[in-house]
Amino acid sequence: MSVKFNVKKLEKNINEIVNKKNNEMIVINEIESRGGKMKILTDTEKELLQLIITKVQDKYECLVTDDELPVYVKCQADDLLNKLKYAGYVARFDQDLMGCHITLTPEGKSYFVKEKEYMKDSFKPNIHIESFHADGSNINFGNVYDSKFSIDNSYNELLERINKEPDSDKEELKNILLEVKDYIDNIINLKTITKNTGLFTRIGNHFQKHQWFYQGIINLIGTAVINSMSGK
Repeated sequence: MSVKFNVKKLEKNINEIVNKKNNEMIVINEIESRGGKMKILTDTEKELLQLIITKVQDKYECLVTDDELPVYVKCQADDLLNKLKYAGYVARFDQDLMGCHITLTPEGKSYFVKEKEYMKDSFKPNIHIESFHADGSNINFGNVYDSKFSIDNSYNELLERINKEPDSDKEELKNILLEVKDYIDNIINLKTITKNTGLFTRIGNHFQKHQWFYQGIINLIGTAVINSMSGK
């Protein structure tokens, strides 16, 4: 008896696995790009997490049925739960005919308390900008005082991540990170944002291979610039 090998079915199965992994990487990259000590959730993610917390009560496990979810949450429940999982707020979730069995982490259960404290600490810096003007390739700020940017934690997190990477690019990433810190220090101390094409090119070279690094660096620079100009 001969058995016919179904190549198309194999290709379909492989494609399904690849697509699943790609979707997971997209979610992971999005969560990592949020940076900081705490991964802040969107309003819809918070709504789902709040429902789960209400259901678990004194324990960490619960069952959430489809009927308990708003339609706009139900249609994206898997994606939302994956984001909660990779953010460290859900330990696991399994779907069956009864509904979705969800296990929270301690961080997930205490999310809203910690978010309140985190946001309060994040807005402690008081930066005042009297004026700024553009001059050629630079943006020059007027009087800036009480400038205390909360970038050190993000910088240290990126440095720690680099040290854990078994990669030949490790030293180059460290050098770029150090140069970025100097660049941000100039924004703070010299009240000037200068063009640095060479630095930005080297950062961009790592977009494909080290997306987490690229996103982390862009977040650092963007936060410094936006906070400076908005007076936060």
